[in-house]
Amino acid sequence: MPTEGEGISERTLEYLGAVAKHGGMRQAAESLGVNVSTISRQIASTERHLRLSLVSRRGRSISLTQVGLAAVEYGQERERHAKRFRAQLAEYRDLRRGHVTLAAGEGLVGSLISVVITRFHQKYPDIAIDIRTGALPDLIRMVRDDEADICVSIGTSRDPLLNARLFQREPLCAIVPVGHPLASRTSVRIEDLVHDPLIFMSGKFAVQGYVNAMFWDADLSITPTFTCDLFTVASSLAAQGLGIAFMTKWAAKEKVDAGLVVAVPLQHPIANTFDRYVATRVGRKLSPAANFLWKEIVRLMSSV
Repeated sequence: MPTEGEGISERTLEYLGAVAKHGGMRQAAESLGVNVSTISRQIASTERHLRLSLVSRRGRSISLTQVGLAAVEYGQERERHAKRFRAQLAEYRDLRRGHVTLAAGEGLVGSLISVVITRFHQKYPDIAIDIRTGALPDLIRMVRDDEADICVSIGTSRDPLLNARLFQREPLCAIVPVGHPLASRTSVRIEDLVHDPLIFMSGKFAVQGYVNAMFWDADLSITPTFTCDLFTVASSLAAQGLGIAFMTKWAAKEKVDAGLVVAVPLQHPIANTFDRYVATRVGRKLSPAANFLWKEIVRLMSSV
């Protein structure tokens, strides 16, 4: 197979390497199991093509010219690169090397870290993971523009350019401080919340679209007391008794586990359609590491 540029074939490089190693064409031919004439013709043909001498003949003595030695060095260096590349391919296949960029909604990051990423890193410590958060439009843009391999969020199934798979359903909840009259309820109607200060997320968050739709369906016009762009801020406000926030129990997990807030499911059909998806761009072939992480998200998060 001719190489790019000057056209020295793999076979010529092999023959020259054998001549350099064994000190002559006859010895090289014996080591390779070919006729001496085969090596001689191959080298002569290459010399005519290059218009340069590769070997120097003095009677029966043969040695490589500077060009011939350079060709041997080139062949050896290329083989070293090929071996390194084959080793890297094996590492990628065996998940001993790789990089994954994961885009996730802020409300999902905590559960992804505790349920999926911790186990994934323990099993494959050499895989680098870049975690990016943002509102749904930003997450979708990252995946569509190949800035991220995988997107984990809600509502991505509606984008025709994304291949989305449902992995979890969790009701949307009212996040109320411990001791609030609604904290002991098993569920709460949207109409029961209008007398309290409300904490909304900014309009770019998909969860806020769900909340707006529920209030609209109940024919209620509401002005929030607080508007946030982080779920941690919203849950902290609720923990201080400054209002009622809206998110899933998982999104408020830190404050729930600390006994500062209670997540009370909302009694509304829209609240039960808060589906979570893991998505990639249609047509994108994931690396072995990203593909395995995708499968782990589906497997582990589905059972939470």
